[in-house]
Amino acid sequence: MLGLLAENIVGVIDTAFLGHVGDLELGASAIAGTYYVILFVVGMGLGTGTQILIGRRNGERDYGRIGGIFENSLYFIVVFSAGMIILSFLFSRQILGVMLHSDELLDAAMRFLNIRVFTLFFSLGCVIMRSFFVGIQLTKYIGLGAFIIAGTNFVLDYVLIFGKFGFPKMGLEGAAIASVLAEVAGLIYFIWITALKIDLKKYNLFRFAKPQWTIVVQTLKLSVFTMLQNLISLSTFFLFFVAIEKTGEKNLAASNIVRSYYILTLAPLWAFGSSASTLVSNVIGARQQRYVFRIIQRVVLFGMVTSVIAFLPALVSARGVMSLYTNDAELIELGFRALYVLGIAGVLSSVAWIIFSAISATGNTMIALFIEGFTLVCYLGSVYYFAARFPHRLEIIWCAENVYHVLLGTLSILYLRTNHWKKKEI
Repeated sequence: MLGLLAENIVGVIDTAFLGHVGDLELGASAIAGTYYVILFVVGMGLGTGTQILIGRRNGERDYGRIGGIFENSLYFIVVFSAGMIILSFLFSRQILGVMLHSDELLDAAMRFLNIRVFTLFFSLGCVIMRSFFVGIQLTKYIGLGAFIIAGTNFVLDYVLIFGKFGFPKMGLEGAAIASVLAEVAGLIYFIWITALKIDLKKYNLFRFAKPQWTIVVQTLKLSVFTMLQNLISLSTFFLFFVAIEKTGEKNLAASNIVRSYYILTLAPLWAFGSSASTLVSNVIGARQQRYVFRIIQRVVLFGMVTSVIAFLPALVSARGVMSLYTNDAELIELGFRALYVLGIAGVLSSVAWIIFSAISATGNTMIALFIEGFTLVCYLGSVYYFAARFPHRLEIIWCAENVYHVLLGTLSILYLRTNHWKKKEI
């Protein structure tokens, strides 16, 4: 939970500081930040496959094969990150230019993105490291890594955005540089703690033998559908912000604040989904499928309680939450009602996402892709309908999140009840 929280806190801190710089910077970080996250979560899909395989081998007590899975995933991530960075420099301006009305917003978004994209090497490296720890059910070292990433980002944001302690005032570019350096610090920590605390011989870690294509293919067979699923999911969320941009820059700036808080509160739920995925994968590996539904039920219960607690600040004082990000009274008024809508979405997510994560854990990532794809088509349709019909009611546009979670949860439950997943071998 803390590991995933760290990734999202980086974006939250950027948003909170840039909210005190200007609406342009806030809007640019929303567009460029979401675009970057699309690239990031595609690579993160490999982390999901890595985690499932490590969890399965851990459940089988086949520890010696875990190192090969881990290291070949790292090899792939390096190549993937380099490719995404090159493609970003070649095509991102053209892609964003087609979708955005404002040239000024486009220029600002590209200034941010051209620095932020280099974070891929380090943030995806951290994803693979965390997949290893979660897969072997040893998550206690992830928390400190989260604090290192978030703390480093907070300090560097303050120093570089506002030009403190003799550094130049860098604004938007300062936020991007701070994010890159925070992930560098996180990856250094994970490498250090693994070498210090893990039995490297037991898992055959850090041998860095030649890449084994069979392992890469096996991991990709599990991951490719999750990678496509993440691409479609975040591309849809990006199109959500494109739709918001067409209703006005103020709506876009307010939505970035709302998104920042929403993503922060969802991070614990993603962690519960990750935990459910690992536990399900482990018990299937141990031939104990009868525990799968019990695990899902208990994790959903924890998720629902956590969701209510996470949204309490917004439920008690939505305007107070908005004021942490900005002093602009108009932005506060635009966004505070949307936070109430997202409180409902958070509870629905605690059920839907955890059940959906269990499907991937069974190895049926293609089915998960189909469920996600259908749900996102319905979600996107609702976004553009609400945006066209109610362009000045931000809270109604954000109701599309509730449409998404209701459909995702319903379809996931229906599939798991078929019991087809019991026949899957990986």
